[in-house]
Amino acid sequence: MSSDGCPTLDNLDEASIGFLFDAVDLGMEYAKLEANGFVPLATVLGEDGSKNIWKLFENNQNDWTVEGGVALGRQKLQEVDDATHCVTLIYDGYFTGDGERTEAVFVEAYELGRPAGVLMAQRYERRGGGLNLIGNPMLLEDEQEPLVPPDRPAAEFPNLGPEATKFTRDAIELGLQQVETGQSIFMPFATVLAADGSRDLWRFVDDEADPTVGGALDLAHQRLQSVDQTSRCVALVWGGDLPDEDGEGAVFVEGYELGCPIGVVMVQPYQRLFGDDDDDHRVIRMGDPFVLEEREPLVPPRPTGRAAAIARIQELADRQRHR
Repeated sequence: MSSDGCPTLDNLDEASIGFLFDAVDLGMEYAKLEANGFVPLATVLGEDGSKNIWKLFENNQNDWTVEGGVALGRQKLQEVDDATHCVTLIYDGYFTGDGERTEAVFVEAYELGRPAGVLMAQRYERRGGGLNLIGNPMLLEDEQEPLVPPDRPAAEFPNLGPEATKFTRDAIELGLQQVETGQSIFMPFATVLAADGSRDLWRFVDDEADPTVGGALDLAHQRLQSVDQTSRCVALVWGGDLPDEDGEGAVFVEGYELGCPIGVVMVQPYQRLFGDDDDDHRVIRMGDPFVLEEREPLVPPRPTGRAAAIARIQELADRQRHR
């Protein structure tokens, strides 16, 4: 806090300050959409500039409270990984000051590694079907408890080492880019990390006249068995909007690190936020990707030595039998 006793933003760098004010704007967008209060939100800024958002239903979409959502946010934000730069917690409520009580959006922000966070509020009133801001955002507190404790456990994904985890997360970003182009469903594609660090992109269409996602996935699993065994990692990506979910969807990624006994399927939920024009929208991530299930290797190991010779003889015999 400054020497005159007024709260300051000294615990936030320039990127975090910008992220804080973006969170205030996001809270106001949701306040406009939800006259009876919106579900609390958490946002996460990565060290690489990536941005993520979580909707905090403590029970389900039809049974939630602001208090429960805020408590869930405090719990969930303890799980962010070391690639996180700043986090915020956004919720709706009431502010009392200068003898009056008004509605307000509150935002707590915390930059990882700092001794404390901040609390900001934007007052508003509802009038004529819209929102009128009351003054500018106010910095209420600059000694908030850190939202992310320094001794939190590191996030890990089973069967993926650090390089493969980053590669699989990058594949999720490619899937989200497909969604951001406006495609409600996108056809599967795969990325391959070669031994020299280069990356290759494979696209799959099972029937050009009548393509289906399921058919393309079957084709992908067949074609990916031929990936060079010296490759480091493979990721198969598909997804799109979920039916009857009002702009919500998911990107699925099947990731496999060559040489490991098994792979994983990860899911990244998202939501489209529409402007006044349906063509004007942006895609926000709903939480971090999570592991849905384990899968057999996308690239089965090739047999070696005597086993390889037997496999080759079997292959030749099968060809002769089918002539």
